[in-house]
Amino acid sequence: MVTLAVAACALAAHEARAQAYKYKDSSGHVHFTEDYDQIPERYRKQVETREMPAHVDPNSPEANKAQQGATAATFEEGVRQGMGGNLTVKQEQALHAWIGKWMWPFIAGLVVNWIITLSMVIHAFVQGRIGWGLANFFIGVTTPVYVMLQLEQTALVRVGLLFLWIAPMIVGGMAGSDLASALH
Repeated sequence: MVTLAVAACALAAHEARAQAYKYKDSSGHVHFTEDYDQIPERYRKQVETREMPAHVDPNSPEANKAQQGATAATFEEGVRQGMGGNLTVKQEQALHAWIGKWMWPFIAGLVVNWIITLSMVIHAFVQGRIGWGLANFFIGVTTPVYVMLQLEQTALVRVGLLFLWIAPMIVGGMAGSDLASALH
């Protein structure tokens, strides 16, 4: 259940992040802003992007939004570190668009994966295959083997379940390829 561990780590993130931009004007004065559109056009090529912690009142309506955005912020930080630190403004915008595009398909794929795995665990126990049930539950990677060898269904149903089970890996591969092309 590697996917469960990944999801648990992602959900552990709880700090909201805000974007801050820094630039120097022609007089040498340093300016900070959270709104990229407030930066005069002639200074936009020299902008430095910074991640700043954002305080969110836990009782405010924004708190729920901030908690949902924490996973994305943590992922963005990982991408930033992988790219060697700072991203350009264009790369930041591409990363935000990428997260909006791929987050829900990936989560949906994980949910389908978990449902199939749990169903196969239950099926194995009901059929008296305790070893298979334990392996499916604790290891998870035995699920496709169990689907193909032990499930009493037509080959088409078994192949369909196998395809659905690997959906998060397919979506992840497509998303990774899309991210690589968006950031370069």
